[in-house]
Amino acid sequence: MERRSGIDRRKGKPGLFSSRSRRQKPGRRTGEHIGYVDVYDLRTWLVTTAILTLSLLDGVLTGLQLHHGRITEANPLMRVTLDYGGVYLFLGVKATLTALALAVIILHKNWALGRRAVRVCLWSYILVSLYHIYLAMDLRH
Repeated sequence: MERRSGIDRRKGKPGLFSSRSRRQKPGRRTGEHIGYVDVYDLRTWLVTTAILTLSLLDGVLTGLQLHHGRITEANPLMRVTLDYGGVYLFLGVKATLTALALAVIILHKNWALGRRAVRVCLWSYILVSLYHIYLAMDLRH
């Protein structure tokens, strides 16, 4: 039994390759809300891995710079950890704190604040790594 009326229901609406978007308002549809997602895409995993790697690199390079007497640890918590626990505890605490903060940020990746926080975190570690490279190059002279 055919139910079609013969009237094109898409008439007047933009086509697939039209420059006009179907969605008139930004954001989600009415009734939908931002929620938690337990499946993460490759980009999220890559950014997370990059941040953790840069954090550990920061820890190792900080340890080397401290060993050469070129810098002092600016973070009071990490300074106490380094003074009383040594380099291995320092790296362990640094990795743990970074991973916990990153877990909270990634858990909220669908929120604008979460997306901004992960960008700020990644760029901060990139800049800190560049600073360490600068200090390492300065060490040679």
